[in-house]
Amino acid sequence: MTETLTPPATGSPLAVLFDIVTASARLTLEEERDGAETAADDHVYTVYPDTLGQAVDHEAWTGYPALCENALQPSAVAHLGGGLWLHHTITADADYRDALTLLVPCTCGHGYVPSLLEDETDLRELLQELRPTGGHAVHSGDTGGPYCASIPQA
Repeated sequence: MTETLTPPATGSPLAVLFDIVTASARLTLEEERDGAETAADDHVYTVYPDTLGQAVDHEAWTGYPALCENALQPSAVAHLGGGLWLHHTITADADYRDALTLLVPCTCGHGYVPSLLEDETDLRELLQELRPTGGHAVHSGDTGGPYCASIPQA
């Protein structure tokens, strides 16, 4: 026997679905922060097991919620010491992939140079370049000051 669906007493099924989506679609800010920290930790542990996976633990990450007005996904950062930071987010393009960026202070002290990391080989090469400067980025041709090519410090 076929059952007949009857509309709920509170309104149409569509209205009920809209209410469900409204109530559950948005994570709380704390859930977004926690999710960003977990995603960063998981990515580092999985893709960088022999380097960052050993040096950066879960507690090192600080999560940040999405910035919807700027179309930015939740993200997390971890301080590595010496002024270097890791920034992790999920790309908002069609493939939603992990993006891990190493933020390196400039030798002039006015900003940071971002380097998108693809894998451990990429990280190892970058660290070899940074070792002689103690973890600071040197720009070829830069004279420092207002002409520095780094991203200004906030």
